[in-house]
Amino acid sequence: MWKSLSLKLILAFLLVAAVAIAAVSLIQTMQVGKALIDDSGQLLHTRAEAEARLVGSILDTQILRLRGIALNSNLHQAAIRQDAGYASDKAAADQISAYDARWPTANANDPLITGVLVSPIAAELRAQARLDQNIAELMLTDRHGALVAASSITTDYGQADEEWWQRAAADGLFIGSPAFDTSSGSFSIIIAIAVYDQAKGSVIGVLRTTYRTDAMTLQLTESRLGDGTRADLLIGEKILKPGGSRLSTPSAADAGAIIESNSSDYTLANYEGLPRLMARAPVRPTREAGDLGWAVLLFQNRSEALEPVSKAQTSTLITAMIVLAGAAVVAVISAELIIAPIRRITLAAERIAAGDLTQRVGRYSADEIGRLARGFDQMATSLQERIDAEHAAQNERMHIQQAMIDAQDHRIEELSIPTIPLGHDTLLLPLIGSIDQRRAERVLHTLLADVHVRRARILILDLSGLRDVDGEVVAVLMQAASGVRLLGARVVLVGIGSQTARTLVDLNIDIADIPTYARLQDALDELGG
Repeated sequence: MWKSLSLKLILAFLLVAAVAIAAVSLIQTMQVGKALIDDSGQLLHTRAEAEARLVGSILDTQILRLRGIALNSNLHQAAIRQDAGYASDKAAADQISAYDARWPTANANDPLITGVLVSPIAAELRAQARLDQNIAELMLTDRHGALVAASSITTDYGQADEEWWQRAAADGLFIGSPAFDTSSGSFSIIIAIAVYDQAKGSVIGVLRTTYRTDAMTLQLTESRLGDGTRADLLIGEKILKPGGSRLSTPSAADAGAIIESNSSDYTLANYEGLPRLMARAPVRPTREAGDLGWAVLLFQNRSEALEPVSKAQTSTLITAMIVLAGAAVVAVISAELIIAPIRRITLAAERIAAGDLTQRVGRYSADEIGRLARGFDQMATSLQERIDAEHAAQNERMHIQQAMIDAQDHRIEELSIPTIPLGHDTLLLPLIGSIDQRRAERVLHTLLADVHVRRARILILDLSGLRDVDGEVVAVLMQAASGVRLLGARVVLVGIGSQTARTLVDLNIDIADIPTYARLQDALDELGG
């Protein structure tokens, strides 16, 4: 019996297999455990980076919103007009100081208050604030720091002594740390940008938004992150909890864990009194903002995060025992059954690594390798679905962004031809700058629509700001006047310049039946009388 070669080979194989399986099981347990810990940590770090990018994108969105608002020519004109009202820099400082002292006690009807809160620019700022419920306030200052317009009442009139104003005016951009803002009465951050004269490139003012932190912390709630993952927003050496309304200082132990989390992609440390798997990622908005010192910290209970490691170790031990018990049988009759599936999995893995995500193992057996093949296919399917979902999400974001740009372009075009109500039945249309054929036709369309919708009885066309008017444009404006009269409204012309008058004479256009005035005030006095 013992002289049987087959038996000796089987015994020798079993002995070698036993030693090999024991060694392999030990090494595999250590490697798999390390790999799973690394996978869990890397996955947590990847999620932390995604959340940090999301927070950064929220800041980017607000910066882009401010830059879009800052392009509004009405804001430029208002800031330049206010600056022109100062006799000198010293006169500006004296006036701002006087207004700043008067501001806290001024009533709602004080011209100082209404000039900031009731102007068309303030109305535009309020309209922009309504586009996002997390915008607590918007304000515009001139280059001396005095308020030009605001969406809501502020605590001060002069802003030049504020850090946000000084940094934005000097550097072009300021992003503050979360804090309670007394002007808006909310826990928020201040974002401010410099407003530049597009012709000269000089700073003509500062535009600021106060943005509530709810939009950022809502992204970090446990219910959204799922699977027991929690998050903190690190602001320098402080912590902002999701849904929190204050910055807290971590304990010495937690501060050490936070510092340790910054030394690698992930770390195992005690945090908030419990062993945790932690990962940290910096929040990086636009490059212009520089390093804010913000970071997203994700953490899980160590037992939950490393549960796959424990299962893998148990599974490895069980597998080793099963393999040892059946090693003799496997050696004789199952070599090909083991090698063939492994070969298919390897081939599929190589093709996937080469970029063919459609590759699958396809044939599953009932053993561990079959489950591995099925799990491999499921992983490949999940990877492909995730990539497809990311592409779809990117396309959707680009579509939404384009829609926002189109809407802003349409809004800007509408604001270029403003009709101003003067009372319940009178409209004023001030025409400023050069008017080409396209803008004249736009005036015709907008004017008739506004007269009809507002049921106006009197329309005042203020031509005092026009320049470079040709015959075609004058003809379209006269068509607009005729159309207004057909709608039952009177047309009054104000500020006809020499060039416009010469064009009317050259075209033989009779305006004898249209009242004309040299100045807008003369027309208002006459009509009001």
